[in-house]
Amino acid sequence: MAKTKSNRNRGGKKGGGNWSNADHEHRMAARIASLNKKRERKERALLEQEQNEVQQQQPPEPYDDKPPAAKKLKHEQPLHQKRNKNYRNKHARLAQHVPEHTYKQTHLAHDGYEQIESSKLRLATSQIQRQVTALKERLEEWDPVEEAALAEAAADEAEDETSLEHKLKLHSEHRKVDAAARAKAQSELVLLHAKHGVNSSFHRRKHNLKKHARPGPETWKLKGAARPAWEVYDFDTRYKDPHVKAHEEANARARRVKNIIRLCKGRFAVDTDEMDDDDNSPGDTSNGGNKLFPPPQPHCRKYLSLLTQLGSLQLERKNYSSARKAFLEVLELEGTEWSYSITNARNQLMNMYMSTNRPASARKLWERLENDGSAWIRYSAALIEYVSWNLLQEEGSTADSAERLLTRAVRGNVYVAFFLGWPQMFAKAMEYTEELVERGDSPSGSILEAIEYGCCVNQEKGLGMWEITDGSMEWVRSVILKVFNTSNDESSDANAEDRLTIADLMSWESKLAKEEEEYERERNEKEDVKATEEVCTSGNDESSNHDEDEGDDEPDSLMYAGMFRTAMDWLQDAGEFLQAPSFDYINSKDNTDEKNEIIYPTTANETSNEDRLNESEDSGSGIDDTSKSEE
Repeated sequence: MAKTKSNRNRGGKKGGGNWSNADHEHRMAARIASLNKKRERKERALLEQEQNEVQQQQPPEPYDDKPPAAKKLKHEQPLHQKRNKNYRNKHARLAQHVPEHTYKQTHLAHDGYEQIESSKLRLATSQIQRQVTALKERLEEWDPVEEAALAEAAADEAEDETSLEHKLKLHSEHRKVDAAARAKAQSELVLLHAKHGVNSSFHRRKHNLKKHARPGPETWKLKGAARPAWEVYDFDTRYKDPHVKAHEEANARARRVKNIIRLCKGRFAVDTDEMDDDDNSPGDTSNGGNKLFPPPQPHCRKYLSLLTQLGSLQLERKNYSSARKAFLEVLELEGTEWSYSITNARNQLMNMYMSTNRPASARKLWERLENDGSAWIRYSAALIEYVSWNLLQEEGSTADSAERLLTRAVRGNVYVAFFLGWPQMFAKAMEYTEELVERGDSPSGSILEAIEYGCCVNQEKGLGMWEITDGSMEWVRSVILKVFNTSNDESSDANAEDRLTIADLMSWESKLAKEEEEYERERNEKEDVKATEEVCTSGNDESSNHDEDEGDDEPDSLMYAGMFRTAMDWLQDAGEFLQAPSFDYINSKDNTDEKNEIIYPTTANETSNEDRLNESEDSGSGIDDTSKSEE
């Protein structure tokens, strides 16, 4: 057999070809060392090439008589410069270039980016779940006395003992106590002097001092038969049994304890100051003649916030049942009859139903939230009704019902309708919308909410749901164009309240101006408050407060309002609002009658406009200059 490397290693130290960790490390070290040498040679060659090019470009120096000394060959170098190969410590020298635990880091690290993110979400979910459980137990057994004591202790702990204000306050309290003690001692001394004279020492005699009280039975040392009797029965009347005292305190606490989750259901987001004399106010006597218990804040709102965070984390982890449970609990505690919400649980629940293809649950949700004016709720309801009418052709869903819900959505937030009708134009005009979309807490009916809804590229919510639905955006555009091309006489019907009008669409100008005025007023108030604070403060305190204020800036509504106005000007200049509506989005052939009914008002308007134009042409010179300018 030939003496090859594989045959020599078969049955030798390496055990028939099996490699150990040390061999792996040596092999990796050798590989790293060879790669480093190659990299160094390439860098050296590139550097020499660059130097040669630079030298060639430069003219030769006339005074340089001595040429550079050439490098001697290795066999011509002296012995102390020659390097002999040392194979004995080769592995030890190469192992120095390898970091520690390289083999474990490279071959045992199986977690990727997704696994790491999922573990982070799992840890955050468990942390929020513990906080929710602890706060829920506290709200179910709410004791006003204990909570007041905890609030006082928290206030004392929050106060800085090293601050100058705390020291001055403590000094004033001590001065008051000392003054009261001195006044009391002075009054007692004056009474003694009045009774016994100024020079009398009656009040300083030892026998006039207060005698010690007679020791009670608890200090007696019983002997004989009295001792076991004392051990069996406590005959001292002043003795208080700790068990009886604990039982009385427990009974008193049971009478004080309130179940906040049961008493304040539907009013968790209401402040005590905001509770007026309405059905949900403290003065309401509809519940058996008793006032409603005011929700303790900020604990109730904190519980709602924690539940919303828990639902968001469960939704991110694709645990839809747990997320739905958390969001529904927020809806029950906060109440569905309010027109506003301090959390975005309603919006997230609606988006979850839409993304998971549960239209029945989404329909039940927006039926419960009739008073909610959020664009996420109303436009989702309009989209569901459109799908039910045009795509699925379900019974009970018609074009009128879909338009009715769209009208309600437009009256809630008119800006979103233009975002849905002409998304490309607004995509060109709108900038810096990423941060606003990520915020998710814009007020309902505002331009910020419209941008958050209309600039969302996620297909699970907002504009993304409309883009993946066939013909939905064309339907919105056709409804808007039909209103613009319909005369006022035709739009003024008995059912005008349920139909979209030009006034509803053109209300965006007044609403946008109102938002701009409110934003400017709030900004001016903040600037005035900041100016007063800067006058009162000085030095480092001023700079620290200024930095904190800059970090908490709200989005600039004026900038986004200007962008929206620019997009609307582009649409008007391009004549988009003067075009005839298109009905190619209707998929059903059986709905031709409905299509004709929808088209009829616009065609009639077009014919009337044509007649008017013909009459004006026939009149010829009868038109004066003012009418021409108006046209």
